[in-house]
Amino acid sequence: MAADVDANAAREAAADAAKASSVESVSSAAVDLVSRHSIRDAVRAAVLQFGGIDIVVNTAAVYPTPKPGTPVEDVWAAALQVNVTSNHVLAEEAGVVLDSQLLPATIVLTSSANAIVPKYGSEPYDVSKAALNHLVRELALRFGPRGARVNAIAPATVVAGSAMFPRDRVIVSLEKYAIPFSHDDSTETLRLKLAEFYARRTITGRPILPADCANAILWLAGDASAKTTGHIIPVDGGLADAFLR
Repeated sequence: MAADVDANAAREAAADAAKASSVESVSSAAVDLVSRHSIRDAVRAAVLQFGGIDIVVNTAAVYPTPKPGTPVEDVWAAALQVNVTSNHVLAEEAGVVLDSQLLPATIVLTSSANAIVPKYGSEPYDVSKAALNHLVRELALRFGPRGARVNAIAPATVVAGSAMFPRDRVIVSLEKYAIPFSHDDSTETLRLKLAEFYARRTITGRPILPADCANAILWLAGDASAKTTGHIIPVDGGLADAFLR
């Protein structure tokens, strides 16, 4: 069940998945993470379509970029609502099904290297991801007796193909770091320049791609990680600042 706040994006993701599997094994739903009813409807649709739930993955988040003068409490409220509270609500709604099934299941959430590394000017996002890290541990305790594991990945900045990096934001970042570019460059070319700059701060020196995150999610969601729960797996290229103290 591919889900997105944009119904068209969800359908496109489902169509891509169907090409790799079959039309019968894929569906889509529009989900507003700030609405419990919307989450509940998507969970119900998945159960009606497929008979139950084995894996829940949430990669959605917001990085607030408020207009000047926006009250800080409004910015924090939006970040915490989507990045923390919605994950809890999603787990609760899925938990209703998991309690009925009493079968092995997995929940994989998405944190960030920012949960460990403080960055000036991104307090609402960074703190929300730090809170999510602890939520993963709390949910692992709650869901363990139900036979479900709860983990998360913590990527460094993923620029390529990211809706969180529209062209305007990429250009602002390129200018901020004095990275040469041309306004005639495509958006993906600009994103690649920024991603390569971020990669230079890591041990491996390689940009983090969506596929890297997907591979980590697949490992956490599958039987290969059957003895792992309550953990956050870094996908950051070896970011020394994010090493746990």
